[in-house]
Amino acid sequence: MMVAGVLLAAFPAAAPADTIRLRADYWCPYNCMPEDPRPGYMVDLAARALAAAGHEADYQLMPWDRALEEVADGRIDAVIGATPLESQGLVLSVPLGRDHDCFFVRRDSMWAYRGPASLNEVLLGVVAGYTHDEGPIDAYVDAHDGPGGTVVASRDDEGAEKNVGLLLRGRVDAILDSEAVIRFVAKQAGRADEIKTAGCLAPLTLHIAFSPRRPDSEELAAALERQMEAMRADGSLAALLADYGLSDWE
Repeated sequence: MMVAGVLLAAFPAAAPADTIRLRADYWCPYNCMPEDPRPGYMVDLAARALAAAGHEADYQLMPWDRALEEVADGRIDAVIGATPLESQGLVLSVPLGRDHDCFFVRRDSMWAYRGPASLNEVLLGVVAGYTHDEGPIDAYVDAHDGPGGTVVASRDDEGAEKNVGLLLRGRVDAILDSEAVIRFVAKQAGRADEIKTAGCLAPLTLHIAFSPRRPDSEELAAALERQMEAMRADGSLAALLADYGLSDWE
C-alpha cells in the first residue's frame, strides 16, 4: 500500500473517488501512525476495501471520545477499532479482529484485579471514552475520574503510549487497555519486560464503525466484508496480520 501523508489509496479506483474520513486514537497494531509505511492492519484493510469500491481512505489520529462524537453526528465517516459496546447507533463492519482489555502493572507489583472492589486499591490509568464492560468497571471509571479521583483518564490521541509512560514512571499503579496494544507499545519502547498483566476482561470483537449519517454506510461495511473474505481466501490476510505479529482471530 502506498502512503502519502494521511491519504491512503491502495489501488486504482473503479469510479470517481470519494474520500472516506477514518479516525481513531493511536491503537497500534490495529491503527498506527498515519505517516508510517505500516499504518495498522485495519487501516490497510480498509484502504484496500474502499479503493476497490471507488473510494480513498483519509486516516488521521483523533482522541477517541471526540471520534465517537464526530462519527455519530456525521462530521467524520468511520472510526477504527470499535467494539459493539461503544458502537450503538453506528453501522458496524463484520469483525475485523478480536481482543480483550487487560490490567497491566509494573513487574514488581503485587496487585491483581479481583473484581471491581479491588480497583479501590490502585490509581488506575485509562483512555477517556473507552468502553470496557458496559457495567461495573465503566461505572467505576466514570465515578472516579477527575480531580482527587482514583482514575486518571488520558484524553490524548496517543493515550496508550501516554499511559504506559505513566505506569513505568510510577505515576499510576495500573492501566487498563487492549492487551495487544499495550504489549505492542511496551515492545516498541524496549520495555516489555518491565510490565505484566494483572487480570483480563472478556474478549470483544473489533470493527470499523461507520456513521449513520452516511446513506452508503451499509455498502461500505459490505465492501470491507468482501475484501476481508477475499484476502482470507487467498492467504493475503494471514500475511498482512503476520507483518504486525498477529494471527487470524477465526
